[in-house]
Amino acid sequence: MKYGDLWAKGMAVFRNANKLGQGLLIAWIACIAIQTGCNNNRYLGGPPMGASWQLNPAIPVGQQPFQYPTQTLPPQIAELQKRVQQLDDNNRQLTTQLAQSQQQLQVFRERGDLMQRQLQETTAQLQQSRVAQQTLQSQTSGLQNAMAQRGGAKLTANNSVLASVANVQIPGAQVQTDGDVIRIRVPADQLFSPGTAQLNPGSVNILDQIGAILVREFPRRRVGIEGHSDAGPMYGGSFSSPYQLSGAQAQAVLDSLMRRNGVPTGQLFVAAHGINHARADNQTPAGRAENRRIEVVVYPDSF
Repeated sequence: MKYGDLWAKGMAVFRNANKLGQGLLIAWIACIAIQTGCNNNRYLGGPPMGASWQLNPAIPVGQQPFQYPTQTLPPQIAELQKRVQQLDDNNRQLTTQLAQSQQQLQVFRERGDLMQRQLQETTAQLQQSRVAQQTLQSQTSGLQNAMAQRGGAKLTANNSVLASVANVQIPGAQVQTDGDVIRIRVPADQLFSPGTAQLNPGSVNILDQIGAILVREFPRRRVGIEGHSDAGPMYGGSFSSPYQLSGAQAQAVLDSLMRRNGVPTGQLFVAAHGINHARADNQTPAGRAENRRIEVVVYPDSF
């Protein structure tokens, strides 16, 4: 088939093809045209397009080989080759972008799973705290009713914990009474890096002192580990709200007291207050720092 006929047939098909078919057809036409131009079989009627015979007087004319000069492709073929190269480059770029997007999606999925697990754990802890509180209230009400039936006596809370407040001396912590409870207040920045629930090395000393006091002075009293946060922006990490952060920090303190100091599991419970009980103005850095805290609260109730 002549080159002109081949080109006419290819263009007729090209006009009826879709975009993807056009790219493939372009590559096919380019390959056929190049093969036709580079065929050096002398039985096809002469040298390829763009080549010329180089005669050697020592060889008969019918057996003369020909040499290929540097060929210049027709403009149409050159354009087709250029478009094929562009399609190939675009395909590689899209493949790379797709791989990067898949990696980012996997990272987001893993972060979402971690946040969901932490939220479930915090929710379970809050539910346990509510159940424990309801149980204590029910027991107190039952005892009050029983005492009232026996002689009109009224059951009051055992405030003997206040007598031990003078023995609670912890450097770096504030100790004060609040009604019938004792509050041991520790700045969260002394225990954690901002925005995390990972205890830093310096937290061991102060938490060990708190644990020793709980074991020595309040061995049978209920103790709440209350987490508080500020209303400033989150500092990254895997927490999406100040309530999750404060709950996770309180849980970390509870785990340390049980693991290192032997405080019984049934004696402790966790409460995540978040920003609900601010002590200072959240509009200033100093106020936000004061609001970020852990409070170890010793209750008069026995466990």
